[in-house]
Amino acid sequence: MTHHYKSLFLIGIILFFNIFDICFAENGQKTAGNWLDIVSPDDPMVIDVGQFAVDEHNKVTNSNLKFERVVEGATQIVGGMNWRLTIEVEDHKSIKTCKVLVYEQPLQNVKKLVSFKVV
Repeated sequence: MTHHYKSLFLIGIILFFNIFDICFAENGQKTAGNWLDIVSPDDPMVIDVGQFAVDEHNKVTNSNLKFERVVEGATQIVGGMNWRLTIEVEDHKSIKTCKVLVYEQPLQNVKKLVSFKVV
């Protein structure tokens, strides 16, 4: 029985340090649950999320918006990844600014548009 408790204790310690490592960045800034600014809005992964938001919005609303660029954004780790982006879209030759929220779980192949607002 004692061996069983030692194993459980070691597993608990390993899990604790893994969670601790995930929740705190090297500079001590808490990351899990907090929004972190996107440093490079022109990163291909960020652009892909912005394009996805426009494509999904077009499907749901039968619109024909064209993705232009990501202006700024932030990410949040929450059992997946929330992407909060400010993007620009072209609508009938005029540029509009939109705020979008996309939720993604890459391991489960889940990506969905949570909100899309023209500002």
